[in-house]
Amino acid sequence: MASFPGISGCACLIRTITLMVVFGVCWPGALRAAPNVNCSPMPGVSFICGVSNVEDFAPVPDAKWVIGGDLATANNPQGYLYLFDTSHNTVSAVQPSEIAIRPDKKTYPDCPGPVDMKVFGPHGLDLTRTGGAHRVLYAVNHGGRESVEVFGVDLSGGRPRFTWVGCVIAPHGFWPGAVASLPDGGIVVTSLWDPTDPDRVNKLSKGQPVGGLDAWSPGKGWTPIAGTEAMSGPNGVIVSPDGNTIYLALWSGRQVARIDRTSAPPKVDTVPTGMLTDNVRWSPDGGSILVGGQDATVKRVLGCFESSAVNCSVPSKVYLMDPATLHLTTVVKSGVYGVFGAGTGAIRVGNKIWVSSFRADRIAIFPLRKEGGAVRGKKVKLGR
Repeated sequence: MASFPGISGCACLIRTITLMVVFGVCWPGALRAAPNVNCSPMPGVSFICGVSNVEDFAPVPDAKWVIGGDLATANNPQGYLYLFDTSHNTVSAVQPSEIAIRPDKKTYPDCPGPVDMKVFGPHGLDLTRTGGAHRVLYAVNHGGRESVEVFGVDLSGGRPRFTWVGCVIAPHGFWPGAVASLPDGGIVVTSLWDPTDPDRVNKLSKGQPVGGLDAWSPGKGWTPIAGTEAMSGPNGVIVSPDGNTIYLALWSGRQVARIDRTSAPPKVDTVPTGMLTDNVRWSPDGGSILVGGQDATVKRVLGCFESSAVNCSVPSKVYLMDPATLHLTTVVKSGVYGVFGAGTGAIRVGNKIWVSSFRADRIAIFPLRKEGGAVRGKKVKLGR
């Protein structure tokens, strides 16, 4: 998840119609490509264009669909959910008129009302793994309020249908970045930093403790996760199916942390990644974890965030991680691919790796192959 909202500058996107994008080339008549937008494949990488700042993916298990989010910005404040059809390599924007409103006031009694879709700014995403044809999508939102917006997702038809059902407002001093669902109906949410802390950028640059990881559950509210107090820049997060283990990307800490919640205090192991570790995402079989991030300095990435560029030449990298050993193997080498940079994370789609970005007018698609450069995990005690 790229850690920051990107800027939406892709004139290729026509918000009022379905976007049809061929693998690497805009399909004629489906959308108007901006002048000089080159979506042609490069050696070893193809693109799906016509999207903006797809910072995170939420794959639909055992289906052709992948949900993405359009990280809105001040220049373009209306963000969207995207639906990628992996069988045809096409994408459509979910229009606000397609999203039903049905508040669940019992589960979310403190939610003040539906999100304003005119300023909706989706960031990190998570789709529940259980529920059959009726699942729940959690979407971190920066538009109009700092929150996690909750959508019911109906998968019983040909195309997923969305219903907004509630929200969870972030605590004061909490800038939410990523969200993961828990088996009991709760969620865990990361905060990269305290937005009211004037020294936050300096702390991030030095890898000092900043940000946090909290859990929220219906009827109980927010609770900090023990063992994470000394971590630097918590970002992407996933949870094991039983809810006992959390895998956490530490952005400015340049690590992945594994938190075992069955012990008191939680047992924490970490592995260094050598990059600003952004998103983590399970492989389809649950046997490995894809780890993505930016191979750059904090200042360089912040410079990209603060710029008005449509695409940023910030190198990014993707690892495949063994959840048991924390062993890392490179699957996408560090680099900028054409104009595609500022990569945040990845998912596996068949024998391909789809890479997201916080500042791009496209997503990138690589063949799945191990490039070498493995890094061995090491155990470190934190927050004791």
